[in-house]
Amino acid sequence: MSKDEKVIKLLEENRSILEEIRAILTISNHEKLEDMKKELLPKDSVKKKIYDLCDGTKTTTEMAQAIGKDNSYVNSYLSILRREGFIKSVEKEGRQVHEQIF
Repeated sequence: MSKDEKVIKLLEENRSILEEIRAILTISNHEKLEDMKKELLPKDSVKKKIYDLCDGTKTTTEMAQAIGKDNSYVNSYLSILRREGFIKSVEKEGRQVHEQIF
């Protein structure tokens, strides 16, 4: 195994461990997280609608079409949601999509 392959394997193992830790923290703080989501994502708000669309399959353009707004409008809310730690943007099959963290 080459040095690069060892580094990649180690990084993958670390990522797996971090994902397990995140899952444990999410489960143990479920009520607090739900309260925070209710406070920061008001029911029927545009922000909540965009958050709900972050299912890991939709691009910014697809979300904009779904709510009838332009890309820059949706992108500004995605930036806020990323900053607040609600979502992350990832590349899947050559497309940048957005998914909920919790």
